[in-house]
Amino acid sequence: MVSIINYFDFKELTVGRLNGKVYFSVNEKDVTKFVFLPENIFYEFGSTFVKLEAKSELSTIALSSFLKELDSLKKSVDESNFKKKLRLKGLGFRITVDMSIRELVLKLGYSHLVKVNIPEYIINIRSKKNLMLIESFDKIALGDFVKKILDLRKADAYKGKGFSGHYEKKKLKVIKKK
Repeated sequence: MVSIINYFDFKELTVGRLNGKVYFSVNEKDVTKFVFLPENIFYEFGSTFVKLEAKSELSTIALSSFLKELDSLKKSVDESNFKKKLRLKGLGFRITVDMSIRELVLKLGYSHLVKVNIPEYIINIRSKKNLMLIESFDKIALGDFVKKILDLRKADAYKGKGFSGHYEKKKLKVIKKK
């Protein structure tokens, strides 16, 4: 059985030796996970790939279990970032994101634009009309940043204008009429 692992399939793949054993590690910010290559598998390094070869039945089973571990490792690192969705409701309210200078510009109905610097622990902010998706590796820091944004313009109780969670259902107060 022959298997080829491309370096491009992983965000950051490191191959090395530790105590005579070959290991594969995937690094993503503060998360690093290791998988050791079984000893009875032959390997060959290329410029963009690693070729793994199993010559016996026992080594074929070991190779397939290694590939499963490596695949689960890849998925666990990909899923390790946390996400929050925010909704901005209101006429004329807008969200503008510039990740190159790491700045978030909000038009919230004030006489000025509100500019927020995006911290380093925030990986990505995507905005689509009045929805915003914020991603981070640190769950607690993400919650703090989202709280900071929510405090800029909380949703009011009568019309619901302002920031709120995307799936948050809020019952609005009834306006009294004369």
